[in-house]
Amino acid sequence: MAVTAIKAQMRGAKSFLVAKFGLGAAFAAILSPSAQAGTMSGDAQIAMVTPLSFISVDNLDFGSVIPSNTVGTVTISTTGVRTATGGVIVTGTGHQAARFAGMGSQNQRVRIRITPIAISLTGPGPAMTVDNFVIGTNPTLLQVGGSPNYRIQPANGVFWFTVGARLSVGANQPAGTYSGTFSATLDYQ
Repeated sequence: MAVTAIKAQMRGAKSFLVAKFGLGAAFAAILSPSAQAGTMSGDAQIAMVTPLSFISVDNLDFGSVIPSNTVGTVTISTTGVRTATGGVIVTGTGHQAARFAGMGSQNQRVRIRITPIAISLTGPGPAMTVDNFVIGTNPTLLQVGGSPNYRIQPANGVFWFTVGARLSVGANQPAGTYSGTFSATLDYQ
């Protein structure tokens, strides 16, 4: 059974006290028994993980990089470690491996595939290629040999996995935001 991933997001509601006034207004506020308050509402969303399904928890993010006149690469490992080669300099934080969570049953096999094997990130300059996708293992999944098959370990059947990859950055790559999409497909067996 092939299942596609969905994204889960949550934004909380905030309330705040309005405190914008000058010195004269400050004295008036002290003498006045009423204070001004404002309320802001937000949306809340949830994706329910049901048996034989999975969700996207975090997107693959290469973070901020500084290109040079030399080509290079940026790699995000399955543990979220970022490295660079060639003329690329990595800067700041905000980089992460992709993370997915799913639910099957203990000892059930699940086949995990990432497609396509290479994608293009598009933005204000020439497209950049992302390839060498790697699926990370953890205590909730046990890889069966060298295959793309895994065995679900927890008694409750809930598991997670990460995905890392390599980004090829062009020489003098124009600044801006670049994006693209890859797919994770799980076949519960």
